[in-house]
Amino acid sequence: MVDSVAPARVLVSAEPLRPEERAALEADLVTRGISLSMLDVIPPSGRFFQLLRAVDAQGELLGVTSLMSVRPFVSIKQLLGEGNHVGWDTTMYYTERADRPRVAAALLNAMARRSMYYAMFFGRIDDDVRAALPRVRHRLLETDYRLGKIDCTRYTTRDDFLALHKRLRRHLRDHAKAGGTVHVREGPVEPGLARRFSELVLATYRHHGGMGRWQFKEYAYQVCGAFFTNCADAVHIYTENGGSITGLQSFVRHRDVLELSEGGFDRSRDTHHAYEAIIAESVGYAASKGLSSVGYGGIWNAAKDRYCDSDNREKVYLLQLYGNGLQYRLAGDRLSRWAFRTYFGGRFAGASGATTVVSRQPRPMA
Repeated sequence: MVDSVAPARVLVSAEPLRPEERAALEADLVTRGISLSMLDVIPPSGRFFQLLRAVDAQGELLGVTSLMSVRPFVSIKQLLGEGNHVGWDTTMYYTERADRPRVAAALLNAMARRSMYYAMFFGRIDDDVRAALPRVRHRLLETDYRLGKIDCTRYTTRDDFLALHKRLRRHLRDHAKAGGTVHVREGPVEPGLARRFSELVLATYRHHGGMGRWQFKEYAYQVCGAFFTNCADAVHIYTENGGSITGLQSFVRHRDVLELSEGGFDRSRDTHHAYEAIIAESVGYAASKGLSSVGYGGIWNAAKDRYCDSDNREKVYLLQLYGNGLQYRLAGDRLSRWAFRTYFGGRFAGASGATTVVSRQPRPMA
């Protein structure tokens, strides 16, 4: 039994994991059922992404996370299923020696120090991050968004799932009648196909709009492109019509779950329910492989809301991290709620962007 070790400092760079660092982290991923191929895609490609390493006094690795950071303005850590393995990795990874809450706190504080206003997480909050919060100057807001998944243990084939959804069966007939087909590719894809996937990602991000449009192109082609061509445990489900790709949802296969990573759709044409066709195919894939569920990340649209299980939906949180007391005071509760509602409220289906403050820490403990 190795005694837990607290971090001495956090190193920030775009340097990929070294072989010995990867080996030290693998046990954590195996224990938590996370695909080891996640260690091949951090830090993501692109000039805005870094890897944060928490190390001990001797410089030995204790934990890592990836970060999108455009200094000095903002640092973002995304914890959603959607996008979690591409631009914003889903979680923090630890070595066996690490004092996990202290390592998480060190990484969070390093993020906060890189921001002019505040850094943020948006998504699920795991036990290690929650245990780290007393050591971090923060506000934790619960949003009215939820994460969606489909329990596949009840199905042995896609038809078992379709039998419960008359409307979905009708949409699949419409998709096929219009000439649509559905395809599944496992693992890395060739650069040409990856570029076509990236075009759909870019079209979808531009369609949703909002802040950050200027980096959408780099994100789609550099970050997602590298993921499409490198992730060994990726499962790409896409639709075609007339020789053109109309829709894509790329997943990562973990121990017994399929989790959405990234995707997009052709916004210049009617895709004839390509989204629904992909949902049905993802459940069929999971059932055929004996997987327990398909995770769909944030419930941003009516199709996810309709077909994801209605019970046991996980909460989505906004965690704001501050580098100093002045930042904390300037971004008060009211401003925090207003800023989130202004950007997210009404932008996606399923929620209003309302928030409730559930935790504050104006002066972090040592």
